[in-house]
Amino acid sequence: MKRNRLFLSMLLVTAVGCQSAKQDEAARGSDTPQTAASVHAAHKQQRLAEVEQNVERLLAQLTLDEKISLTHANAKFSIAAIERLGIHEMWMSDGPHGVRHEIERYSWNSANWQDDQSTYLPPLTAVAASWNPEMAALHGNVLGSEARQRNKDVILGPGVNLARLPLYGRNFEYLGEDPFLAAKLVVPAVKAIQSNDVAASVKHYALNTQELNRIGVDAKPDERTLREVYLPAFEAAVKEGNTHTIMGAYNRYYGTNANQSKHLVMDILKGEWGYKGVLLTDWNVDINTFDAAMNGLDIEMGTAVDSFDDYFLAQPLKEMIEAGKVPMSVLDDKVRRVLRVQLSIGMMDKYRLSGQRNIQAHHEAARTIISEGIVLLKNEQQLLPLEQAKINNVLVLGPNADVLHSQGGGSSEVKPLYEISPLQGLKNKLGTDVNITVMRAQNSAGVAPIATDYMATRHWTGTPQWELIRYQDDGFAHIERQDDWIANSTYKASSNSPEFIRMSTDIKPLASGQHTLKLALEGQASLRINGKQVMSQQADKAQVFEQVIELDSNQTYKFELQYAGSGQVTLGWDAPGALFTPEAEYLAAAKAADVVIYYGGLSHADDREAIDRIDMKLPNGQDAVISKLLQANPNTVVFLNGGSAVEMPWADDAKAIVWGWYGGMEAGNAYADVLFGDVNPSGKMPITLPKSLQDTAPIMLDDYNAVDSLYKEGVFIGYRWFEQQKIAPLFPFGHGLSYTQFEYSDIKLSSASMQSGDTLTVTAKVTNTGARAGSEVVQLYLHDMQASVPRPDKELKGFSKIYLEPGQSGTVTMTLNQRDLSFWDVTRSDWLAEPGKYNVMLGASVADIRLNKQFDFRD
Repeated sequence: MKRNRLFLSMLLVTAVGCQSAKQDEAARGSDTPQTAASVHAAHKQQRLAEVEQNVERLLAQLTLDEKISLTHANAKFSIAAIERLGIHEMWMSDGPHGVRHEIERYSWNSANWQDDQSTYLPPLTAVAASWNPEMAALHGNVLGSEARQRNKDVILGPGVNLARLPLYGRNFEYLGEDPFLAAKLVVPAVKAIQSNDVAASVKHYALNTQELNRIGVDAKPDERTLREVYLPAFEAAVKEGNTHTIMGAYNRYYGTNANQSKHLVMDILKGEWGYKGVLLTDWNVDINTFDAAMNGLDIEMGTAVDSFDDYFLAQPLKEMIEAGKVPMSVLDDKVRRVLRVQLSIGMMDKYRLSGQRNIQAHHEAARTIISEGIVLLKNEQQLLPLEQAKINNVLVLGPNADVLHSQGGGSSEVKPLYEISPLQGLKNKLGTDVNITVMRAQNSAGVAPIATDYMATRHWTGTPQWELIRYQDDGFAHIERQDDWIANSTYKASSNSPEFIRMSTDIKPLASGQHTLKLALEGQASLRINGKQVMSQQADKAQVFEQVIELDSNQTYKFELQYAGSGQVTLGWDAPGALFTPEAEYLAAAKAADVVIYYGGLSHADDREAIDRIDMKLPNGQDAVISKLLQANPNTVVFLNGGSAVEMPWADDAKAIVWGWYGGMEAGNAYADVLFGDVNPSGKMPITLPKSLQDTAPIMLDDYNAVDSLYKEGVFIGYRWFEQQKIAPLFPFGHGLSYTQFEYSDIKLSSASMQSGDTLTVTAKVTNTGARAGSEVVQLYLHDMQASVPRPDKELKGFSKIYLEPGQSGTVTMTLNQRDLSFWDVTRSDWLAEPGKYNVMLGASVADIRLNKQFDFRD
């Protein structure tokens, strides 16, 4: 990669705080930026020193009604002001990777502001793939600065739930599958956000690992699994990051909502960890007044009632306090926490930072982050980097070639000033010197679903949708579930028992004329258009039926597809003005091209809040298209977007596979930089890429459903499961190639033994033996060789990213402490490092260990 770009971006964004302070000071006649920053720092130090006494001063003046007003929302994203005491409204915003566009005060509708664009940052999966705390800090700094400029007080992020299940719709928002990696990256992110006088809100506490019935599913891990896997990132955010707020999860925990779990909140978060900040809810969670009040919930942000006074922590809480059912001290504790956050971030401080938004440094930061997060999965025969001088014709295909991802995914949507698509980035890179041919390919086998281009209905997360209703029987009168959505017009029954569904969407033809409907069916199905039945068919085995209809491009049509059976149904069509290139034509073009670039993978029709994917396959027949392209032209680069694992049945045939996540507003430029070698990829996978969904623990153990999540795999999440079961994944955790090569040598431990309370330093030499400058992530895995309980073969306990010029050597240094050696001892309810031998392993991935050395631990 180009190190000068990284340094430039870091310098530019580091200057943001000084620039903000300079703006404030300029209004008061400041002389130099350094003085401005110093003035702000001095005032902030004084502000923080006086927080507790000011909390008590304000608390003593509050009436009961005023106290209650601080524990619940007064609009969609705000908490009430108390003007007589100088307490301003506290404003929150979604924004794991960009401050969300402004919505109306009392609804989810857009406020239609003309100036609410924000820098669209790469999602946190890309930050995790960088394995670089500097990138986490860069991400947080931009997010915090832009939130302040938009007058937000709390930014609802970062997210640290772990990628236990590849189908989980929100994996793209989080920091991967490993608790250590997530913990090490969330701390700099939180500190950077809060350095801008904005509160971070680490989410979702805890165990939010699926969207399937996310409000009702009951998470029931054993205590050791909870402590070792699902809490460390939150613990680090509290103890090391000093996060001002934490957002609770939707799911239940042993029978009650996580926001009002005594064990999660009072025993652990506010008890053992000594958390002094605010616990707030997500929107529309399943709580009740008494349990929420007594078990530590501080702010209720969203509940489906007509009046904010009817929130559980509003009038009902006041009534319980007046009746003596909830002590006043409980309410006072909540109010103290809210005031503590407000005072800490300077809501009543005239010297508070003002922030900056959409400046060049922020956009450059977005490019830097994704450049470090792109992962080169495979590169046989050194197909990459491409040499522009040797290429005359490039063929570009794939559903993500010209797609923009910023305004999808759910609460993570961002309205950016611009977003560079992969195709645009390629054009920016190649200019007019290279002929770029763009085609849309579709699997020619079977019936393809109606393309999303025709769909006018949008899911609230911003993507095209079919609304799905499940019924109890074939009478279609008794609704079983009404809150489902699917991305396209294909439905497959999940069991051998008959299922009864109705799916609907609005269709807007792109051209008027005859449309040939195609119904691929195993079971019974009927199609209504604007209430009129146009098809009704039944088939005991898979069969395709056709019907010609006339549609007008000036009209929108309501399509309703009803299905009964245990097979599957797909509704497709042949429409005038075909969107897709015939197979023979795109394969001929592929053969003639110097290189083919297929931009495929997932989109926010697949990765999105509130919905899990139904399988791990690439959607819409991409596998078949990729396989044919690889046969037509071996110089085909497969470039995948997505935040979760996908199956790749064609992987053995591909020379080059690149994983680009969702890349933020500068995605296309960064992708082109990597493809053509201006940036040497240095990302490593923060998730395991399995060969098959059936290889993953939740599926193999039959532990994925809408009722109970038992976490049957225990502490063996992700790569730990694959190693325990001796299942070879497609690409292992920590894997990522470079355009150069690195040699590891000379591992040293600071001591051959470690005593209780000590630390142990591990060093090793890394040499760039290739011809290009590049960065390598050295990963430290630890194995307890004499454990009394089942422990993983390898646990990530350290990592270090080092940049080296060709031929250059450098030293990586990592430190182990007693907690790194420990497991949660359920008999003592505490961490335990057992005496015995431990093996330190240094590798380029969990499956590529280069060096190891042992030491003894003595209690």
